[in-house]
Amino acid sequence: MRIAVGQMWQESNTFNRNPTRWEDFANWGIAVGPEIFERYSETGELGGVLSTLRQWPEPPSELIGLARFACWPWGSVEAETAARILKTFDEQLTIAGPLDGVSLNLHGAMAAENDPDLSGTLLELVRKRVGPNVPIVASFDLHANITHKMLSNADLLCGYHTSPHLDSWQTGERAARGLWKILKYGIRPQTIWRKLPMLTAAEYHNTFTGPPAPIYERLKQLEAEEGVLSANVAMVMPWYDAPQLGWSVILTTNRRESRWEHVVDQLSSNCWSIRHDLEAVERFPPAEVVKRALSFSRHPIVIGDGADATNSGCPGDSTSLLRELLAAPKIPHGALTFMVDPIAVAEAYRVGEGGLFDADVGGRLAPEYSSPVRVRGTVDRLQNVEWTLTGHISKNMPVNMGHGAVVRSNDVTILLVERGGPGSSPRLYESVGLDPRKFGIVIAKSPQGFRADYDSFVAGSLLADCPGCASPHWEDMRFDHVNRPLWPLTSIATPSEATWCESGWIERGD
Repeated sequence: MRIAVGQMWQESNTFNRNPTRWEDFANWGIAVGPEIFERYSETGELGGVLSTLRQWPEPPSELIGLARFACWPWGSVEAETAARILKTFDEQLTIAGPLDGVSLNLHGAMAAENDPDLSGTLLELVRKRVGPNVPIVASFDLHANITHKMLSNADLLCGYHTSPHLDSWQTGERAARGLWKILKYGIRPQTIWRKLPMLTAAEYHNTFTGPPAPIYERLKQLEAEEGVLSANVAMVMPWYDAPQLGWSVILTTNRRESRWEHVVDQLSSNCWSIRHDLEAVERFPPAEVVKRALSFSRHPIVIGDGADATNSGCPGDSTSLLRELLAAPKIPHGALTFMVDPIAVAEAYRVGEGGLFDADVGGRLAPEYSSPVRVRGTVDRLQNVEWTLTGHISKNMPVNMGHGAVVRSNDVTILLVERGGPGSSPRLYESVGLDPRKFGIVIAKSPQGFRADYDSFVAGSLLADCPGCASPHWEDMRFDHVNRPLWPLTSIATPSEATWCESGWIERGD
């Protein structure tokens, strides 16, 4: 058997005015053909796919690498860059020749300036090239926006089952096992889908302890049942102004049976029933959240800034919390934060280590949400911010956030970086010799994924209520392209009021 693998992964925040360009993908790692195996065979869901393919009872006679395009969440992909990505896949499919199966690792909430559904477009391209009888399986993020185009061009979709996302590798394994079953037993997968007209902010999307936890336990139970190939709930990236935006419940089985319709109905009902719980998040304005953090007798206290979450595609340059930290008369053990600001980084390099830093910081990439703040202090350290992410979102993922500068201003330590990256991980700070365990207050630019790596050592956590392009205040966000009604943008009592929502069995090729 000849099996082709590829990856196109990015979460696009369509409210981030800064487009994702080719050089952004190059920074995070472009690989074509055999390079995929040489560089990324141990990384994330791609690694999970490859390890499982090689362990099949009858391993593929040949593994063909198509392309790997991965980039940290940011704004919509430039139209020209999206076209180059799709052209690369098309060229590699031509080189590959006849295939017996295809495995793709996608995000599912990836938009271009001229295409709100890049994941669906890639699946459609691959389907046209390989024909109707070659099985295509794809993995996707738990926050994917599943579309009819995705489902009608793929035989099987497998999504993350955890948030924080700790199962990227395992999701790749599940997808590869599904491909084996399809090929080995000649299964023609049958998928039933229910789109729900709802979106919710991400703070309470925790599948371990939050309101969705019982739903995701049920998914795991279903996948252990005879005849079930994949069971998924996609809670959708909400800062994604695109048609068909909303939660999805997806069940893929080896045959159509009415009992599966009842299962999907029940899952959908359970999802709809927790929508108010998911929105009932306790957040505090910048001054209040800093005041509360200072009131704790133990440390560190981590503050999650979800509205400027680099994990949600935000610029990472909000000054709302930084301004309050700098204004605090005294912060026991100090405060630690980071800021994406290449101009400020350049200024720090100009004055050099030990030099006096006196410059504006932040508020440049998203000036509609915050303004620059003047920082006066000392440049402690200059070094590249490079490390390997294992934990929330991926495993063994190379991270390069460009040049970095550590600037101290009284009790506040700021890590300035050139590029966005994992705002949820303490490894960001540790990569430049800063230990978040020793600080009084630590800022994580993440709505809830930070809990996977911080909860084991922090004395407490708080959520900030700041402006930003991942704001949970839906009335402040302009949704021009979504289908309506869509809760909570529109007040509706039942999903049936949204006649645009699709429900039922998917005919592949429709």
